[in-house]
Amino acid sequence: MCGVQPEKSFQQYTLLLHNPTLETFTFSDITLGSPEGLTVVSVDVTPANKEGHGNHGAAPGTAPHAEHEAIPSPAETEPEPSTFDVEPVPVEGFIFEPDAHIDIVVKVALEKSADRGTAENVAVQFSSPDREYSVAHPLNITVDRTSCS
Repeated sequence: MCGVQPEKSFQQYTLLLHNPTLETFTFSDITLGSPEGLTVVSVDVTPANKEGHGNHGAAPGTAPHAEHEAIPSPAETEPEPSTFDVEPVPVEGFIFEPDAHIDIVVKVALEKSADRGTAENVAVQFSSPDREYSVAHPLNITVDRTSCS
């Protein structure tokens, strides 16, 4: 996905995740895979409206909802009205309950010296009481100062 970074702002991408297991997970970090010229500004979690999203059976260690595309959105636009009246929370320490649907909102910005930045994926790190996981969500990001052409 390519997005043009708004002046004095950042580019935002949203990933929909579903926990189809009976286990509770705790998020530790979200990072960009092989970033060049991009940095993470912040990562937050919000509840997702799961209507239209059935149980796809993704297991830990796989890319849940990989068939869904993340949608870039400039930071200065107003968010869509939500069916949830919940403020976003930081991803670190977030408890991902069984059968929950969440949106992970990743805000990225170009480094000051870069006119174009890229990342191969978005890596989601989380754990259960028994083990740690790292899943690369297949979202290839390109951010440019002027154009996506």
